[in-house]
Amino acid sequence: MEETVSSFPPVWVQPGRDMNKRKRWRWLFFCAAILFLVCLAPARTWLAKSAEALDQPAGDPGTAADPVLSASSLQQHLDQLFKAQNQQLDSLQARLDLVSQDLQALQGGAPFPDLIGHWAASAVSDLKARGIISGYPDGNFHPSDQVTRADMAVMLTLAKHLAPSSGTSVFPDVPSGYWAAGAIGAAKAAGYLQGYPDGSFRPGQGVSRAEAAVLLDKAFPLQDSGRASKTSFTDVSSSFWAAGAIARLSPAGIDGYPDGTFRPNEIMIRAEAAVMLEKMMVGS
Repeated sequence: MEETVSSFPPVWVQPGRDMNKRKRWRWLFFCAAILFLVCLAPARTWLAKSAEALDQPAGDPGTAADPVLSASSLQQHLDQLFKAQNQQLDSLQARLDLVSQDLQALQGGAPFPDLIGHWAASAVSDLKARGIISGYPDGNFHPSDQVTRADMAVMLTLAKHLAPSSGTSVFPDVPSGYWAAGAIGAAKAAGYLQGYPDGSFRPGQGVSRAEAAVLLDKAFPLQDSGRASKTSFTDVSSSFWAAGAIARLSPAGIDGYPDGTFRPNEIMIRAEAAVMLEKMMVGS
């Protein structure tokens, strides 16, 4: 039997060669793992900062302070850029609203937008034209607001063309720098008003209807009213301290309420003060 001879050359096996190859692969894997761990910490830090920048941008978008462009950072940047323009537009809109209110008031025949169809519109319009009363910064008159003693002093001073006093304080609770100090001093000097027994004037206190009647009676004495002291009001007796003044205002058309009362102790509102003052100026 013939022996078959292979045509291929014999393969020589080197036992140490495979061992060295495995060691090299292990070393490469170890180096790669070390490199990954070294790079992982900065990468995590960068990702955390980027995520935080999306929610809370620290500066203008695209800058070093806020490298990540986000919707919130862009909106904040635009708001800051156009802040002054937006404020100017808001101010212009407010002025246009006031003009619109004035136009509506004029079309309705009222001096102020909140007096369209109001029962005191005519009297307020007359006093406004005379420069005696004015409205508020919002363009309205606020007819239901209470009238203070300081307000009444100012209206009387303007209605009687009195020169406001200045530089002195006529009441301990009315310093010379008080906004109505000049009018209060002038009205007191003219004998139209006085303080309380404790020497105070209480400028911020509301004026009662009885107090207003006394002030108007002193400032605008009616020639044909005589010295009447009896009224027809069911809640004002002849012994009431302001009965005479209330009675003397009747010829000028100062009436009470439909139920026959005058309600002397109620605080007067701006609409009532305007009507009473206008009637006294016309009738005196």
